[in-house]
Amino acid sequence: METVIVREEVGRGTRGGPYVYVLEGRNLVHISNYAIREFTNKTNKYRYIHYEVPVSSVTGKTIYCFDFSRGGGRILRKCRIEDFENGYPKRYEYCELNEIRDLRFQIKDPELLSLLMQFSQIFVPMINDIKEYEVRKNFEIWFFRNPVRLHTAFTNPDVYYFEFMSLPSDRSRINSLKVTRRWIYQIWVLKLICETLQVSRFKVHEHEGRSYWQIKQGSEFNTAVGETQSGDLTFWIEFQPSKYAHMAGMFVGKRVPIRPDIVVAKGCFMLTEKFVSSKKPIDLIVECKEDPFTEWCNDIQSQIIPYKEFFKPNNFLIASLEHVPESTKEILEGKGISVVDNLRPKSNSIEIFSELIRKAIQE
Repeated sequence: METVIVREEVGRGTRGGPYVYVLEGRNLVHISNYAIREFTNKTNKYRYIHYEVPVSSVTGKTIYCFDFSRGGGRILRKCRIEDFENGYPKRYEYCELNEIRDLRFQIKDPELLSLLMQFSQIFVPMINDIKEYEVRKNFEIWFFRNPVRLHTAFTNPDVYYFEFMSLPSDRSRINSLKVTRRWIYQIWVLKLICETLQVSRFKVHEHEGRSYWQIKQGSEFNTAVGETQSGDLTFWIEFQPSKYAHMAGMFVGKRVPIRPDIVVAKGCFMLTEKFVSSKKPIDLIVECKEDPFTEWCNDIQSQIIPYKEFFKPNNFLIASLEHVPESTKEILEGKGISVVDNLRPKSNSIEIFSELIRKAIQE
């Protein structure tokens, strides 16, 4: 039996590859489904999986190779099994995603199917809401570094599907999608806050000469400064009080929560350090939870309450996409933490959330 070795680099997500798929009808099936043997090897820098594939099992079938640069750039190649030598296709054609836009990846995990449906029904409308607000208020959203796929999700959700779904396993796809969902929900909730507080415009950054939201984890700069009739408000997503604060856990031997999702403070602070050194209080922290309650309930003790104790904000809210048990809401209310659940586009919870935001900032 003649076999061919197909090699994939693993462990780098959508900064690695190539990830190899066989076209079966209208489905993209991962090469592992055809392998009679798998083995791994590791060099000083990289880890590889080698698939030994019988030539007869894929003869005459189109193969697509999804490859990514270290910077996250995407390359799509098309070939046949006979084009592989030493694990990689030596002969191939470059192609565009338009060629495969009607294809779909094979999925085995029902959780992934559910997340994909929810992404289309809830998160894409969130993206549209954010982009409409971006145009209306004349600013730009700038995505810095990680997560590498978030920008694609905003510019073209259809292309985003092929980028994160090219990962070889359903679990890696779920993990990648969840990162993107988390950022989208945070940005959408920040947009709700800015609308509620009637931001008239966002300040121009003097070096760039334009208004923008900087989306970057743990940035030394704010996300944006909004001008309102009551004065300036500074907003942060993934607020980090100091450059190396996230490393604190290394020295105390345990996880140390350090980045609240959304922070709002009265006044104009371009640098996070300037706000911290001002000794002014945080007026509002909003923690965003887009997963079902059962997946984040343990965060109450390990993250949410420690945030309140450490940062001592004047107000603390939890924005949850899904339902939160009434008993949990009551416990958190007793600790000074308000919860708004079922917060999603066109929901009645938006007005409840907005009223709490207005009260928090008007105090």
